[in-house]
Amino acid sequence: MFMRSIRANTKWVMLVMAVAFAAWLVFDWVNQRDQAASQGVNPVIATVNGKEVRNVRWNEAYGFALDAARAQSGRSLTDEERRQVENEAWEGMIQDVLVEQEIERLGIEVTESEIRQAFRTSPPPDLVRHPAFQTDGNFDYAKYQQFFADPTVDEQLLMQIEQYYRQTLPRARLAQQISGGTAVSDGEVWQAYRDQNESATVTFIAASVDQLAPSDAVEIAESDARAYYRANEDDFTRPASAVVQIASFSTTPTATDTAFARSLADSVRAAIEDGDMTFESAAAEYSADSLTADEGGLLGRFGPDQLVPVISDAVAELDAGEIAGPVATPAGFRLLTVTERSGDTASVAHILFPIVLSEAGEDEVFREMDDFEGIALNRGIEAAGEEMDRDVRGDVTVTDGFDFVPGVGSLGVGVDWAVDPLTPLNEVSEFFENGSGFHMLEVVSRTEPGTLSFEEARPRIESILADEVQKREAAERAEELVDEVTSAPSLEAAAEALGWTYGQAGPFTRGQFVQGLGRGTEAVGAAFGSPIGTVMGPFDAGDGVVFLRVEQRNAPDSEMFQVVRGQLRSQLESQLSQTSVNRWVQALRDEAEIVDLRDRLRAQQGQV
Repeated sequence: MFMRSIRANTKWVMLVMAVAFAAWLVFDWVNQRDQAASQGVNPVIATVNGKEVRNVRWNEAYGFALDAARAQSGRSLTDEERRQVENEAWEGMIQDVLVEQEIERLGIEVTESEIRQAFRTSPPPDLVRHPAFQTDGNFDYAKYQQFFADPTVDEQLLMQIEQYYRQTLPRARLAQQISGGTAVSDGEVWQAYRDQNESATVTFIAASVDQLAPSDAVEIAESDARAYYRANEDDFTRPASAVVQIASFSTTPTATDTAFARSLADSVRAAIEDGDMTFESAAAEYSADSLTADEGGLLGRFGPDQLVPVISDAVAELDAGEIAGPVATPAGFRLLTVTERSGDTASVAHILFPIVLSEAGEDEVFREMDDFEGIALNRGIEAAGEEMDRDVRGDVTVTDGFDFVPGVGSLGVGVDWAVDPLTPLNEVSEFFENGSGFHMLEVVSRTEPGTLSFEEARPRIESILADEVQKREAAERAEELVDEVTSAPSLEAAAEALGWTYGQAGPFTRGQFVQGLGRGTEAVGAAFGSPIGTVMGPFDAGDGVVFLRVEQRNAPDSEMFQVVRGQLRSQLESQLSQTSVNRWVQALRDEAEIVDLRDRLRAQQGQV
């Protein structure tokens, strides 16, 4: 009987075995393909909707982003800054791939004539800003045309510009398709103009929610809290977190470092004025601004109000060749000069002396870090802190998705390391650098992501429900006081009798925050809808309740509206178009199947 059963089912057994064998072959092929892709000269770094993205493309995107960030900061980047640049570059690359896929799917193409037209009429932004194409601080189209009419122009440059148009023109056409029909009506234009220009002035009395309905009188039934939890369980997800110990080594410059930077700037200015060096040679030798140092420190040509006030004020009265400074700015001390004046514009150059930790101070920090690390790797951060008499912060909770670390500032690179399940408990990290210094972490415990239990979520739920009950009771209490407020000799007298706050506000527009009324609240709206001179209320003011009287309302200038209507319509349509594109791109991102292989590639490279 048993053998007959086996023979009867042999065909099914063989079929299952065949399917399993085929599946194994497919799995093995995929595994070998992925392994080859990840270990080759140009390995796969990601897949986007099944499309492979190679490491060369990622390295180009990340390298460009790093170079731009370094150029903007004028210094090397911290670990935390590099992490932020990497995250932004990664998201930018993924977005580019998604857009490329949509362009291909929709069959969007550009013709050679369109590219030639773009060459003539739409210069790339970098060329528009380039000094070679500027006249009196503005882009000179004639210089641009003359440049490209020159037969000696570098062919490689022309090819790079052509590639720019081949990439940007299809994207522009795609954006037009996405945002097509984003017209703004006359009524919407007027409403926007009115919201920006109509103003009101009010007198009001206000009471806080706690004043009208004390929180200690509010009780939340467990059944209500459980009902809220069941209806909103998705709101109580818990991200991964870790408890860490942290040792920090500050690299914040001292008063001595500030004095040194000022002294160096003074001595360089003296050398220039004595004729020992020119401003240009001094910029090349001393300026920390790598973008301008080799150009004699030249920042560019600027008109009125185009420079930040501290620099604008310093160069306002300078004749060509005169020097101002050292001028204290957020980036450090600067020497400033005007190389040329023409009309109301001036060419301005600078030499930047940043306020940084001195070499001696930096060497001392690094020596201490080396000693601390040697102890911490063997016996832990706490033991290292005790032996070297350095403070170690314990029981610091870090949470996945939140870069901020108490007492440290933004240190997402450390948070990522601490919450990573592959990081063993009691592991000691390397030093991570951010703007405040170097930080070493040790993982004490870790909580995996999940959903909070009702008991864990209960305090938050009760707080939410209590706030709702308080606001409702406060509104009901205020309604009972309408007659008492409106019959008082004045709002000031009503406030004194009730123990409320009396105040005046305005003129203000609809979009402004108004002290006592809030921003975008019912009370602010009432200031533009209530009759002038009549006490009205109560109105919700966010954290409280108010009664108010409109003293004055200034209508928007309808004649000026006719002047600016076209420009305002263009601005609104541009904003609406950009919003449409952003939503469309986000929808693409949300629906995309993206496999990030960076960690696997790093691990494999680390094993080589």
